[in-house]
Amino acid sequence: MPEPSQPTSSLKDGEGLLPARVPYVFPAPGESEAADHTRVRRAGGPLLALDGVLLNCEPLAAGWNQIGYALRDYNTIPADIRELLVLRVAVLNKATFEWLEHEGPGRKAGLTTADLRAIRLSAPLSTSTPLTHRLAAAQLFADYSTTEVRVPQNVFDALRGYLETDRQMVEAVATVACYNMVSRILVALDVNAKTDVEVPIPQAE
Repeated sequence: MPEPSQPTSSLKDGEGLLPARVPYVFPAPGESEAADHTRVRRAGGPLLALDGVLLNCEPLAAGWNQIGYALRDYNTIPADIRELLVLRVAVLNKATFEWLEHEGPGRKAGLTTADLRAIRLSAPLSTSTPLTHRLAAAQLFADYSTTEVRVPQNVFDALRGYLETDRQMVEAVATVACYNMVSRILVALDVNAKTDVEVPIPQAE
């Protein structure tokens, strides 16, 4: 794991946040190993709202960083599939904060406004979608894993057919599982007061 460094962003930890159901905890640099490692994972930038609620329990925040490194920094699945999986989980769980954090990365990964609208508006478990076959396979996998837990073999196989290795398939499964956990924390703790805010419908940039 990289060594902690001082934040380089001019923004302050938690700047501009709305309340959550628990207080945000933002230790100063050097006061918390978990917080310092989180800053490293944030590329030296400020701690985010999710970080602030997790740091109420430092062992949890420390473990979260390990998962974050594995899923974000060492993930080998195509970036557009990865971000689709995250965004679809956000839609299904009504996790607006999660969607807002990942719509931008989704666009950078190659998802178009039309793709994002399909991810946002498609009914759960629907096979009728304007998405490409590979993105549709990823979306249907996310739908079953999130809403049904049990994933039919044909749905599993469809996504596996668009991935290169078994490692990538495990990463895809873990991405859906992890961001289901993330969304449940965000919604239950009403992080940044987004629980009652509807997931936005993407508009052209």
